Amino acid sequence: MKKIALLVYPEFSLQEVMNLSRLFRWDFDVCTEVISTSRESIKSEEGVTVLPQRTVDEFTPEDYLCLVLPGCSDFTEVFRDRKINEFLKSFQGNSSFPIGAICGGPILLARAGLLKDKKFTASLYMDYFDFCPFLEKDNYIAAPAVVSDNIVTAGGNNFNGFAVAMAHLLGFECPDRILSGYMDSWVPDDYEQYLPSEAVDEMKDLFCNL
Repeated sequence: MKKIALLVYPEFSLQEVMNLSRLFRWDFDVCTEVISTSRESIKSEEGVTVLPQRTVDEFTPEDYLCLVLPGCSDFTEVFRDRKINEFLKSFQGNSSFPIGAICGGPILLARAGLLKDKKFTASLYMDYFDFCPFLEKDNYIAAPAVVSDNIVTAGGNNFNGFAVAMAHLLGFECPDRILSGYMDSWVPDDYEQYLPSEAVDEMKDLFCNL
């Protein structure tokens, strides 16, 4: 049975992808395998340490149903790990392999060129569009989740909707509300936040210089 490949990196958000793993394990008998750029332990933003089972160099698409990227509370180390960007770039031109990214995960996809000309959403500050040329503002949709061809993107607070959207993309039948806790009430302003003025230069340096 094929598995889900969960790509992890320092400060990744474990809680944003655990309901997805639970749904696939118990409803579709599909397990999650953790991959990273090395087999060294990785600590999540919650303080939970995980041990990758395979590296990106050992990744074979045929072994997996999809690739999933969680959010990340601090991109400093992630952006410095060039192997992550190189790994994601390897999916350029592949419009058939399913990929899901939640919260800040879509930023990594965009940086690797995988969201070029694709509609997407993410948990990000609108200021990022001013200094991140790889983020296409015209294609950003302020919504809980967006499906564009083979890619699902979602806001960090829509982890249940993200799990269901991935299941549907992969052809699994399940109710839209198979899990508990959904985004019943939302407005676009919920997804159009701005950085505090004192943080703009710091984040600009981070995104432009790494």
